[in-house]
Amino acid sequence: MKIKCINIYNEHTKQQQDISHWLKIGNEYIVLEVLISPEKKIHYRLVGENQDKMPALYDAKQFITTSNEIPSSWIVTQSPNGVILFSPRPWQSLGFWEECYDCEPKALEIYKAEAKKIYEESQ
Repeated sequence: MKIKCINIYNEHTKQQQDISHWLKIGNEYIVLEVLISPEKKIHYRLVGENQDKMPALYDAKQFITTSNEIPSSWIVTQSPNGVILFSPRPWQSLGFWEECYDCEPKALEIYKAEAKKIYEESQ
C-alpha cells in the first residue's frame, strides 16, 4: 500500500504546517501498518523523512492512497482495547513496538525482516 502526503498536520499544535522533519508534501510513502482506533481514527505506520529511519504513526488525513495493494504478510486483528491492526503477525505481539524503539536486537531483526518483505512487494 502506498500513500502520498498532501498536507502536514501537527498533532501537538493542532495546526497545518508547510514543512516537517517527518514528512514532505508530495512524497510517496509505503505503509507498513494500519491502525484504526475505537474512535475511528486511522493512522499509518511508515518511515518518513526522519533521520533515524524508524517508523512512526501518522494521521491518515495527511495522505491520499496511490496504491491499494495490500502486503501479503498482513493479517487483521482486534486488540482487547478495540484497536484494529493490519500488519504482519510478528509485529502484533504485545510490546513489540516498544522493544523496537528501545533498539532490542531481536525486535529490530523482526522489524527489518518483515519491512523488507513489504518494501519488496511494493516495488
